[in-house]
Amino acid sequence: MQDIIRFIAAQELQPTPWKNGGGVTRQIVIHPADASADDFIWRISAADVASAGPFSYWEDIDRILVLTEGGPMRLIRTDTGRETLLEAGTRLYFAGETPYTAELPAGPVRDFNLMLRRKQAHGCVDMRSGHQKLPLRPGDTILHCVQGRYQADLPAHLGGRRILDTGDTLHITLDYVPFFTLDLSPLTPDARLVDARVNLYP
Repeated sequence: MQDIIRFIAAQELQPTPWKNGGGVTRQIVIHPADASADDFIWRISAADVASAGPFSYWEDIDRILVLTEGGPMRLIRTDTGRETLLEAGTRLYFAGETPYTAELPAGPVRDFNLMLRRKQAHGCVDMRSGHQKLPLRPGDTILHCVQGRYQADLPAHLGGRRILDTGDTLHITLDYVPFFTLDLSPLTPDARLVDARVNLYP
């Protein structure tokens, strides 16, 4: 593996309607790059949820869901009746087999999804705002701007300065522990981004 920096513009993310018509999803990154929804090791997407309804069933997939716009979204486990209320910026870790139904008390929302094939990949997701000096580590770092505008300063040999507008993504793949931290600076007061990290199990 080698160090790779990929910029993914918002307009590259093509919307795909859900089968039940309840919203659309935009795939941001999938691994391996030629994988499908049936055989990926990990996958990241952003979804517009337009109406209430059940979550899809994903066997052997662990999921991290972050609400990035709108809200709240009420998630109800249909097997236990337990409710979880997600506000913008909050996240939920759950198994893809868990039977959830979503309700939208205040209307449509947007979310960010990290899906990990169990025992093959692991990861975490955080929301970032304000100025950040972001430690990097080997593996994949995916920075997805959900609001406003951010500036990311990389070393010159990795492309130098990048500007992330709403919907843009910076995908950083590193082989070894880097000698630098990524400097992130908001260019608008409302700037927010999702920071997702993914590693494969040995």
